Amino acid sequence: MRILFFSTYYYPYISGLTTYTKKLFNELAKNNDITILTFPHKEHLTNVSGNPRITYLPYSLKLSKGFISPQSIIYFLKEVLKNDLVILNIPNFEGVFLALIAKIFGKKIVSIFHCQVFLNSNLINKIINFFLNLSVFIQLYLSNNIVAYTKDYFSSLKLFKFFHKKTVYCLPPVASFKPSSIKSAALKKMKGKDLWVGYAGRIASEKGLEYLISAIKKMKNTTLVFAGPYGKKVVGEEDYYNKIKIILKETKIKHLFLDNLFGGELSAFYRTIDVLVLPSINKTEAFGMVQAEAMLQETPVIASNLPGVRVPIRLTQMGILVTPKSSDEINVAIKKIVRSGKQFINKTSIANAKKIFDIKQFYRIYNDLLLNDKST
Repeated sequence: MRILFFSTYYYPYISGLTTYTKKLFNELAKNNDITILTFPHKEHLTNVSGNPRITYLPYSLKLSKGFISPQSIIYFLKEVLKNDLVILNIPNFEGVFLALIAKIFGKKIVSIFHCQVFLNSNLINKIINFFLNLSVFIQLYLSNNIVAYTKDYFSSLKLFKFFHKKTVYCLPPVASFKPSSIKSAALKKMKGKDLWVGYAGRIASEKGLEYLISAIKKMKNTTLVFAGPYGKKVVGEEDYYNKIKIILKETKIKHLFLDNLFGGELSAFYRTIDVLVLPSINKTEAFGMVQAEAMLQETPVIASNLPGVRVPIRLTQMGILVTPKSSDEINVAIKKIVRSGKQFINKTSIANAKKIFDIKQFYRIYNDLLLNDKST
């Protein structure tokens, strides 16, 4: 099958949206011809030949985290005519034009719905958010099928009542790698006897990191360890990163920024920390794959009790859910996990997590949906 995929961003940009789709298309490319259309998140990115084939679209203007690109319509038309199936990575604004063209030419459309975006409430962001959500609604309306992470998250949105009949639920792909012995040794040496509270992911405003910092500011012998992109590497979030740096300096909390970690090095990070915390504050966070990655490395998790985000802990019982923006609850949860870790991590819970987050199940769902052409 010839598959055309569009996403505003794609790997090597790092986020849940790009990690998910990179794993998906590396698998689908084994038996299908994949074309990826995306925008360059930084200068000097060049098109990639082979399979998947990646084409970086030209644009006239960058607006917030999106692009204004009348030129992309020509690329959309050209590629729709050559491909059998169109997959849209949502949320995005620009894909509405691709969806319209695909519908005109009778191509099947599948939308991967990661989350709904909730921008900060100043006037400009409200306008951007309105048109973004309008575009998302149109794309979902034109889609034959929608793939969402969990019903828990999707049913919490107003979109659910319009599209639930054509939505398939599929937990995101979680890969487990053997920890790097070299990285593990280096991290353990750095850790010493400290308690390491870990965070994995982008440094972004919806993550609520200020509440995590507040939760541990009075804890002795504790280091806050960040793994993931930050600053200029995260589009539109440099101001938030600078805010976090100021808070860390003011509170004098010991901390480390490890930047992006992959494969065995990321597994070593999860194995070294005592607990992973995901203190998300709104529905822009829909799941948090890092939770499942940590669980597969036998590390307990603390996460906000938000739709979708709470699912990994509910399924595995390998952590504690806390009220969003509650530093006090995060503090109590950390202390509880440190005191009684075996309550959350044991042979039964680990085996259960491996079964729940089996990546083969993810691939099976997509093969059934896309390759057998089951559409509504």
